[in-house]
Amino acid sequence: MKNFYLIFFILIIGLSVCLIHAQDNNIAKFDNKKQRNPAEVVLTEIEDGIANGNVAALFKHLSPQTYFSLTSGIRGYYSSNQAYYILEDFFKIYHVVSFRFHSIQAEEENPYATGIYFYEFKGKRETAQVYISLKNMGKSWKVIQITFN
Repeated sequence: MKNFYLIFFILIIGLSVCLIHAQDNNIAKFDNKKQRNPAEVVLTEIEDGIANGNVAALFKHLSPQTYFSLTSGIRGYYSSNQAYYILEDFFKIYHVVSFRFHSIQAEEENPYATGIYFYEFKGKRETAQVYISLKNMGKSWKVIQITFN
């Protein structure tokens, strides 16, 4: 019976240590997110939105006038409402295969990120260079330029 209590006690101690360690890891992850540059957070959300073809994730970060230069031939300044439909059509035609930013410059006054957009168009896999730039507008960072070429 003594062995049972000893084993039970050791299991409880081991479980407690595991739970404390897991909680410490979660707190550290939370602190890392909290300390991240706000522009970097926005660029990360944009990256996820592009990778998933999620227009809504991009829409919330668009400025009132965003410049577009797209593979489809669209070039110019568009309102955020127009931009929503432009991006929606773009993602329908140029189906995302994968996307990641390979360079994020979030510490500067004019943050930007670049990456490669792998997509499928008419049954063929192709790539496009992506450039996204932000501008601080009040209390938030907004996209002022989107390039897919």
